[in-house]
Amino acid sequence: MGEPGALFVAAFGLLVLAGLSHFIKNSVANGTLDRNSEIGLRTKATTSSDAAWTAGHKAAGGWLSTCSYTGYLMGTATFAGALAAIATNSVHPLVWLLPATGFVGAVVLLVLATAIASKAGKNATRFSHGDGSGSLDRNIE
Repeated sequence: MGEPGALFVAAFGLLVLAGLSHFIKNSVANGTLDRNSEIGLRTKATTSSDAAWTAGHKAAGGWLSTCSYTGYLMGTATFAGALAAIATNSVHPLVWLLPATGFVGAVVLLVLATAIASKAGKNATRFSHGDGSGSLDRNIE
C-alpha cells in the first residue's frame, strides 16, 4: 500500500470517527437515539434510565461537537497530506503528525465527553430518585 495509502486509511478513520461523534450528538438532540442503542456514551450512569441517558448526552454535546470538528479537520488535512505525498512522490515525516494529533485529540475529547455524560447521568438519576442531593424537595425550616 505504501505510505500515501496508509495516510488515506488514517484520514478515512478520522472521518468515520468524526461522523460517528456528529451522529451521536445530533441523534440525541433530535431524540432519535434511545438508551438501548448500540452506540452512544454508554456508562453505568447513562444507561441507568432514560433521563440519565438524555441528560448525559446533552451535557456532553459540546464535547462531541468538538470531537467531530477535530476529526473532520484533521481527517481532511491528512487526506490533503496523502494527495501531496502522491504528487511529490514522497511523504514528509511531519505529515504523520496530522493523523496522530487527530486521533489523540479525538480520544481525549471522547474520554472527557464520557466523563461529563457519566456525571450528568448520575445527577439526573439522583434527582429523579429524590434522595435530597440536589433535589428541590428539601425541608426548609
